[in-house]
Amino acid sequence: MGRETRIEWVDHTFNPWIGCTRVSAACDNCYAAAMSHRRKWARFEAGAPRRRTTAANWRQPLLWNRKAEANGVRAKVFGPSLADPFDAEIADAWRDDYMAVIEQTPSLDWILLTKRPQVAMKYFRDRKVPDNLWPGTTAENQTMLELRAPPLLSIPAKVHVLSAEPLLGPLDSPLVKKFGWVIAGGESGPKARPSDADWFRSLRDQCIAAGIPFFFKQWGAWKFTGLGMQRIGKKSDDPTIDGREWREMPS
Repeated sequence: MGRETRIEWVDHTFNPWIGCTRVSAACDNCYAAAMSHRRKWARFEAGAPRRRTTAANWRQPLLWNRKAEANGVRAKVFGPSLADPFDAEIADAWRDDYMAVIEQTPSLDWILLTKRPQVAMKYFRDRKVPDNLWPGTTAENQTMLELRAPPLLSIPAKVHVLSAEPLLGPLDSPLVKKFGWVIAGGESGPKARPSDADWFRSLRDQCIAAGIPFFFKQWGAWKFTGLGMQRIGKKSDDPTIDGREWREMPS
């Protein structure tokens, strides 16, 4: 099945709603906020209305599921990419509708990344976690890893996902080894902040030691060269570290 999204580690992207509020340094240069504000979809601000997408959009996963079943190959879905699925300003009723779609598409594996795992943990306290849901959290530095990993990992799941994108500091903790998939990458855009190459090497090595699939997405606007980290002026799609691609995924 071919990918239908620009996000390299999934086949599809689904947005049940649009809008969010920045909560940490990883959000400072949020591409979703910039795109949403530019196109007047929704404001990424506390108290601003979140915009639910159309009924036609909500039916798309059912089509993807039928295609996956017909092909005999599971597909991965990431979403939302323009919101946080466990935004505290979203009503649980919307989340219930989202979980129903996930339940109705058993041939899809759903990767939901949140910066609010405490909300996710509370939500699932008295609800069943869909078997095909892979909960994940973003940790741009050690502080966020220590804060977000424990509640996220407490949610029962086949695979827990750690997103270290944009990686803004080293991650070195036994918590890394408790995840089932680690995705890392640098930041893009005119205000992109550089990531030290050794941060990625360390994260890769921790994954190798623990037998965890490691997916290096790209360097971003800064790239490691023989002269150190150099701003290249635009996004680098180079997925290599020390000459090797790291595009591993859970089986």
